[in-house]
Amino acid sequence: MTSSARTPVSALPRGHAFTPARFTPQAADVRAYLDAVGDGTSYGDAVPPLAALALGLAALQEQLSLPAGSLHTGQEVEQLAVMRAGEDLTLSGEIAQRSERQGLVISVIALEVAAAGAPALRARTTILVPAASS
Repeated sequence: MTSSARTPVSALPRGHAFTPARFTPQAADVRAYLDAVGDGTSYGDAVPPLAALALGLAALQEQLSLPAGSLHTGQEVEQLAVMRAGEDLTLSGEIAQRSERQGLVISVIALEVAAAGAPALRARTTILVPAASS
């Protein structure tokens, strides 16, 4: 997808590849995430994997929209390398699965966050959206 228009996730077909989203988590971004989830742990300059994924997904949402009634139902995350605050990261992904059942569109998005060109995190997220909002 090369346009700046935001497409509802439920309208994207299986195999749709997102334009890579670049982002640079700053220490303040990581602290805000940790405060929001109630994690008082100090990770130094390391970016916890769920924080990196949340910040990457925020960058990805410039390409897609989550219509009213969307529900995030599952998340799998595998950390492959330590990511650091201030490091340039790139999130890429594609619609790995898409199905419709009982008035819902179920989309599974396979994601990867790379640091210095090497995979640092792999994830899969599942989103349910009412079919009427496609």
